[in-house]
Amino acid sequence: MHFSLHEVRVLLAQWRTDDALVESEADLANLSRIRWFAPIGAFFGLLTALVFGVSIVVNMASDTAAWRWGWGSVLMQSAMGLALLGAAWLAKQQPRTGRTKTMRYLPIGLACFCMADAIVFVYLEQWGSDSVTPYIYVCLLLAVSLLLKPSTVVWIYCTGFVVFNWVLGQSPSSPHQILTNRLDALTACAMGMGVSIYLWRRYVAFYVQQEALQQANAELQDKQRELQRLTRTDGLTNLFNRKTFVELTQQELQRAQRQNSSTAILVMDLDYFKKVNDTWGHPAGDAVLKHAATLASSAVRSTDLVARLGGEEFIVLLPSTSIDAARRLAEKIRAKIEAHPAQWSGQRIPVTVSIGSAGCTAAEKLDFDALYYNADKALYLAKQRGRNRVI
Repeated sequence: MHFSLHEVRVLLAQWRTDDALVESEADLANLSRIRWFAPIGAFFGLLTALVFGVSIVVNMASDTAAWRWGWGSVLMQSAMGLALLGAAWLAKQQPRTGRTKTMRYLPIGLACFCMADAIVFVYLEQWGSDSVTPYIYVCLLLAVSLLLKPSTVVWIYCTGFVVFNWVLGQSPSSPHQILTNRLDALTACAMGMGVSIYLWRRYVAFYVQQEALQQANAELQDKQRELQRLTRTDGLTNLFNRKTFVELTQQELQRAQRQNSSTAILVMDLDYFKKVNDTWGHPAGDAVLKHAATLASSAVRSTDLVARLGGEEFIVLLPSTSIDAARRLAEKIRAKIEAHPAQWSGQRIPVTVSIGSAGCTAAEKLDFDALYYNADKALYLAKQRGRNRVI
């Protein structure tokens, strides 16, 4: 597959952007890993140091090169174990959320210390066995244990390899053995960097995909809520529609029967609304409907419910309200609408409303249809008697 230089730059820029997104999450993941694996590594490191130390005391003569090499190895193993214990303790002190400097630099510091400890350990090994196994182990274990940014990984591994090469050159091993060890170390260093970068990219890709999935789910939920709202409300006035109003009224009537309270409804019809459409046009009519809906909603209590039945007809549910109180509130709504003409294109459009009221007690056990029928009859009487009134 052929990539141009521009495409490579774009890809690297995208990687840097993605890396910045996951840094905090990666820090938290590293803390969790350190809390778990550091105590285990410390246990085995200190146990190995103890066993090796006992072996030196029992089997080696003191003040010999092998004896000094042995105690140096014990010291390095002990230092590794204590460092892991310290890292585990620091990790446990960090908050589970947010980001601190310790949280950010602890994994890097631990990786640098482990690399340095392994290099010194390998140098000591050259006086006894010519082995570079500790360095190889550390290169691979760091790669799979910690989530580090590729730039940090390259810096740690390359710096470590340069120091390792210099230290190895100071050892008493033969040139051939030094070359062999350097090649082994180079292989381990390259593999460690490759594995670490690969795991980081996988982690970043997974995180970005999860974020995209969560965002898509959130958008879907928003759309579902909006769809639900649209199915329950009137698109013009944002009031509840007839279907929703009927459902809520039935629930309120059932509650009223259980609590032995009264319920009332108001049916409102804007007077001569057809004349508004014919004179000023349908956009003006829509403005009048929204204006009336706003005034009615502002006149009722927070426990009341205003809905649009259709056309120029509105309905109001009044829980725990007697018929007399309902008529007083209806008169308040009527007067407010009459006193506040609608505004359209710099013109004032006078608006009045006829209101029919009906109510029932818990003992009457009326359903919505019966209550609405009574209120609609009252509305018809209000229109018959000249409109702009409450019956």
